[in-house]
Amino acid sequence: MTADTPQHGAGITEDGALLVVGTGPVDPSADAGPSLTVREPGGAERAIPLDGPHESVAVAKDDLTAHVTGGFQRDGYGNGLTVVDLESADTRRLSAGEGPLDIAVL
Repeated sequence: MTADTPQHGAGITEDGALLVVGTGPVDPSADAGPSLTVREPGGAERAIPLDGPHESVAVAKDDLTAHVTGGFQRDGYGNGLTVVDLESADTRRLSAGEGPLDIAVL
């Protein structure tokens, strides 16, 4: 994937877009930081920057937002989660406990 980051959680939208959580740069001097990669069914990719490493992702039933857990298996984990607007790429942090590793959107 083009984000060049260790990949952790993955999710998929109803239309087949693949979402992959990237935990940070492979090479901090050359690569971007933590991100959520969105790969469309046709193969186009975009990486949405995240504030700090994240672990897992779940897509809302309406396919408009992704919910990315702030927990992480190594140093640098965060508390809560990040909600990502998949159209605008806007993000917002929400409180959701300490170091959450997994998520399901009901």
